[in-house]
Amino acid sequence: MLIVNPNCKNPSPMAAIEPPIWCALLAGSLQSPLPLPYDAPGNTILDAELEGLSIDETVERIGLEPCVLVAMGANPSASSTPKMDVVNELRKRIPGAYMAGLHPAALRGRRIFKIPSPAKLKYLSPVIEIEDYSQYRAHNWHCLHDLNDRGNYAVIYTSFGCPFDCSYCNIHSLYKTRKVEFKRPAVVVEDIAYLVYYRGVRNIKIADELFVLNEEHVNAICDGLIERNYNLNMWAYARVDMVNPPLLEKMKKAGIDWLCYGFEAGDDSVLEGAGKNQTIEQMFAAAEMTHQAGINILGNFMFGLPDDNMRSMRATLDMAKELKCEWVNMYAAMAYPGSKLYEDTPKEHLPEKWADYGQYSRNSKPLPTKHLTSEEVLWFKDNAFREYFTNPDYQSMIRNKFGQQAVDHIKEMLEWRPRAKETHSLTPSLK
Repeated sequence: MLIVNPNCKNPSPMAAIEPPIWCALLAGSLQSPLPLPYDAPGNTILDAELEGLSIDETVERIGLEPCVLVAMGANPSASSTPKMDVVNELRKRIPGAYMAGLHPAALRGRRIFKIPSPAKLKYLSPVIEIEDYSQYRAHNWHCLHDLNDRGNYAVIYTSFGCPFDCSYCNIHSLYKTRKVEFKRPAVVVEDIAYLVYYRGVRNIKIADELFVLNEEHVNAICDGLIERNYNLNMWAYARVDMVNPPLLEKMKKAGIDWLCYGFEAGDDSVLEGAGKNQTIEQMFAAAEMTHQAGINILGNFMFGLPDDNMRSMRATLDMAKELKCEWVNMYAAMAYPGSKLYEDTPKEHLPEKWADYGQYSRNSKPLPTKHLTSEEVLWFKDNAFREYFTNPDYQSMIRNKFGQQAVDHIKEMLEWRPRAKETHSLTPSLK
């Protein structure tokens, strides 16, 4: 079976190139149900994204082989939706192809390749399915300390699933359960050992929906990595009400240099309306603890949640600055298929094309709120991104921590403006 990662690269010239971890998981699931030795042959993965293949070239490479088209990006919702147009076009050309991923699972179409359950996924070691990690490139922020060392990049999972129910998230449509299944810590450490010794990997993303969910699990993995002293540069997702100083200090010693927090909004009522059960007070406490442990912060912020207005979005941007995040992702709220937002949104407010879900698409169509239009949300989000990264205080912090090379890289990044003509001409009033 040929497992295909369709080409739908982030248009930014500075974007990461992620190993197709879900292709590797599916390839592993088609092998023996028993744990495989590291030298076992796997199914073939065609990474059309890495190779930059067009649709015609992808069809030619697939030929007559049975295949699964995997519509699953690095960030499950934000980067999976743009793949759907490519996948659908490929399916027209290859009628016998199966489709797998987050949105195919949510939409329940025909010829859907079933994703294994978390209870089965936890026994797979997908790291062996990818032969050459040197071609993949870590995120720019992940390597701000040395932007010339973004290669040899891998992605791993130590658990599968999420118990929470945020209105904008559709991950449960993939897993079909809120129960989280954990890999054995010893197996996780051995997977990382394989990546280090046999594939020369140092930069690693821990892709768990929430790595810090089980403190005992995290401690066991970190203890094993500290003992081996691999000098890793890793990052993982965390939650502000699930970290503490001892845990953070241990993660730092194990090689976790970055944590990503879903801060989302700077207004408690907006957070509550989105089902995000955390407070602004908890956010600041977690940020302070994380920085004290020597770990950098990637902050995720979302504009256009149902209760947002201009004032609340301004509060979110101001809070992002106060948190002193070393990097931020700023998203416009989207009603992704499979999420509660999708179910609650009138059809006329939903994007008509998959591409319109893209955060960087010229035709991006975020949700309107109770107080704002889609255009106003998009305008604010794009300008908030620029305001954050052009802030002299922020650039000074980055210069002191990572050097002038990092600041120059950020300035170069800011020259890339995919929607400059469309959104920056808007000047909505403060409401």
